[in-house]
Amino acid sequence: MKDVAFNKQTELEDIYARAHVAIDSSAARDRIMSIIESSSFEPSELLADMENQILKANEESLSRKDILERVDRWMSACEEESWLEDYSRVFKIDSATYAAYSFL
Repeated sequence: MKDVAFNKQTELEDIYARAHVAIDSSAARDRIMSIIESSSFEPSELLADMENQILKANEESLSRKDILERVDRWMSACEEESWLEDYSRVFKIDSATYAAYSFL
C-alpha cells in the first residue's frame, strides 16, 4: 500500500513540477506515512483522496498552461533580442575594422 500511495504522490509531484507549483513533498510523504500507520486507516479513502488531488493538480496545470506558454515565448523573444544585439554589435566592430583596413 505504501508503494501505491508513494507512486500516486510522485505522480502528483510531477504534475505540480510541470506547472511550476512548489509543494512540500517531504511533508506530504510524512502525512501519507502517518495515515497508513494510524489505526483508522482506510486504503480506499486514501487512494480516492489522492486521485482527487491529482485531478485538481491537472486542472490547475491546464489553467496555467496558457500563462506558461506566454512566458516561454517571451523568454525566447528576449533571448533572440539579446542575440541580435550581440550580433549587431559584433557586426559594427567588424565593419569598422574592415573600413579602417580599406582606408589604409
